[in-house]
Amino acid sequence: MSTGRIAGIGSVNLDHYLRVPAIPQPGETVLAGSVHTSVGGKSFNQAAAARLLGGDVEFVAMVGADGPARAVKDDLRDLGIASDRVLVCQDEPTGSAFISVDDAGENAIVVVQGANARLTATDEVDAAVAEAEVVLLALEISAETVAACARRAAANGAKVVLNLSPYRPVTEDLLRDCFVVIVNHHELTRLLSGTATPDLTGSWAETAATLRRRGIRRAIVTLGSRGSVLFESGEYTRISAVPVRAVDTTGSGDAFAGAIGYGLSIGLDLAEAAGLASEVGAFAATGPGARRSYPTMQQLTAWRTSVGFGRPNCRPGRHTDRTAGCR
Repeated sequence: MSTGRIAGIGSVNLDHYLRVPAIPQPGETVLAGSVHTSVGGKSFNQAAAARLLGGDVEFVAMVGADGPARAVKDDLRDLGIASDRVLVCQDEPTGSAFISVDDAGENAIVVVQGANARLTATDEVDAAVAEAEVVLLALEISAETVAACARRAAANGAKVVLNLSPYRPVTEDLLRDCFVVIVNHHELTRLLSGTATPDLTGSWAETAATLRRRGIRRAIVTLGSRGSVLFESGEYTRISAVPVRAVDTTGSGDAFAGAIGYGLSIGLDLAEAAGLASEVGAFAATGPGARRSYPTMQQLTAWRTSVGFGRPNCRPGRHTDRTAGCR
């Protein structure tokens, strides 16, 4: 299946994973059972998820002149992601993340931006945006750079997928330039700044109206094991989760966002893309780490069969529960 070009623009880190019995509380010391490192970062993970599914992906980022940067280039080459526009910063190291994962698969993450903070809307960024049909963005780089990328992408007719994480306030113009904004439940509450406090049992109609008043045309709220909610044109649709036993939820949200980008690149509507993303995010939660737990389309198809998950008709309805698995 042919795809439109996907540009992942943003962060890349060297991730340090610590396996712990429980996430430490303030003032508490815990012993880690193991530690390993791998390449990650929200934007890298999203680009990797889209590529593994079969997308035509280019990645634009800023790394340091160091060993982790070589690991980044090696991983991008192995994934088949175009990396000619990965830039080098001479006076900042490649970004780092320190990730504690507990026995329930939950995590706590601390990120050191490093060279990520130096990525600006350069000629390389402009060129990548100009060639893309879908642009994946997150907030591990400067908000100004994200806004500039979104503005230029929207002007070129590209679909901007913004994962509003890690959360920070953004401008109304940026939100209007996005094709879809992806947030989790806590980020949604902060985005709405107290104008609505959605819960897991209702008030989604109110949330849909509030988002529309804010100029946000489309949004997806991820709810972990409770699935997600798609908001579009003032209406909402519930997307069911795929029930799995979570091993490690690290990077599952990035896998979800990357799958949204891939789905849009092959012509799926947003509800269909969200159904596919629910499967990809669930699959990712069944393995350790982030990118190394992401599926190829062949692996995803085999997994669907192994868990007995069907392929329902995914044409959207309004105010209805939808089963994941759309394609």
